Amino acid sequence: LAFGFSFARTITKPVDRLVWAVQEIEKERYTASVENNSRDEIGTLTRSFNQMAKGLGERFELLKFVSKKTLSAIQSQGVGKLKLGGERKHMVMFFSDIRGFTAFSEKREPEEVIEMLNLYLRKQAEIVHQNGGDIDKFVGDELMAIFEGSDGENRAVKCASEIQFEIDKLNQESANDIFIGIGINSGIVVSGNMGSEDRIDHTVLGNNVNLAARLCSKAERGQILISENVKQNLSDASHLKELEAIAVKGISEPVKIFEVNWKG
Repeated sequence: LAFGFSFARTITKPVDRLVWAVQEIEKERYTASVENNSRDEIGTLTRSFNQMAKGLGERFELLKFVSKKTLSAIQSQGVGKLKLGGERKHMVMFFSDIRGFTAFSEKREPEEVIEMLNLYLRKQAEIVHQNGGDIDKFVGDELMAIFEGSDGENRAVKCASEIQFEIDKLNQESANDIFIGIGINSGIVVSGNMGSEDRIDHTVLGNNVNLAARLCSKAERGQILISENVKQNLSDASHLKELEAIAVKGISEPVKIFEVNWKG
């Protein structure tokens, strides 16, 4: 009996370790691995599991480089079934750009510049997610986000106001002279998978996207600019100030723009 129990443990113990490791993977703890030097089938299974866990961990890290829209497209269409193309949708496009970044970077070491950039982008990303937005991409010191749903305009403007407030607070705490310019527009865009079969990007295209980017480039330090489309879908427009209309490439008539008073 003693021999039988001891022999059984030599089989069940590595299996128990594998069960533990599988449960760790279910909890998204991809650093889990199982030590086993045996050369039998259990040893082969253990080594294969460790390789699989490492691969899953690497792929999990890659998810940080894609937007929620991209992940949603993969989940809805299935692995290996992604197709190029898009569909027309009503969306809210949100662009923010750091003002004073060039002057800041000229006087500091690259490590300090990267640390500052990550701090300000991370703070913006947190607020975007809190308001139900999706980060489409980072381009240098610029952030692009998408808001969907019937109250997308309200959430986007609320997000912009919170970002300006937090950036102002960060500047006071760190004695930095960094500010954000934000542009928001809404309307029909083409949303879908763009690129080639081996390099796909899920993004949005169209004049309404271009207008949002134009508003961002027009915005001054600490300013939030929105289009008339956004204004018409806000539940409260009392905090808006109409500015001089601007000319935009691809649009024949001057475009009405409004400034959001986020300071209250």
